[in-house]
Amino acid sequence: MFEDYKYTISDIAKMTKLTDRTIRNYLAKGNLKGMKIGGQWRFSKNDIYSLFNNDKFEDDMKQKTLQNIVDFFDSIDYEKNHNTACCIFSLLFKDVEQKKNFFAKLKEIKSKEEIKEKISFIDELNVKLVIIAKTETILEIASIIKEVQV
Repeated sequence: MFEDYKYTISDIAKMTKLTDRTIRNYLAKGNLKGMKIGGQWRFSKNDIYSLFNNDKFEDDMKQKTLQNIVDFFDSIDYEKNHNTACCIFSLLFKDVEQKKNFFAKLKEIKSKEEIKEKISFIDELNVKLVIIAKTETILEIASIIKEVQV
């Protein structure tokens, strides 16, 4: 039974790009349910899905996403960055191996090109990815998405 509770507050914070404190607030307000195991809060996939389907959480995540996009745009030096694009990808991977394959290829591109990215993990296989890069790089990333058949 305890093996179902494998996610920590830190894990949920990483998935959502929210702070540990914010996740603890959801827990304190009853928007997130979990189980204390060995003095540490742990959560099942069902607990996380319930949080993600909570109206308050959904509104907070929409606001966070909009702020991330605004922050991205504010950080661009348009005088120096011509032919730059911002693209939002919503990716649903069929399995963890496909996701690893995609992110390994993305890492290869990042080693050669300047890319600004924000990644939000909705759950293990559902990923929102915002990228600002040269137009050619965005097209290369799009072709990798097609290649790994996300």
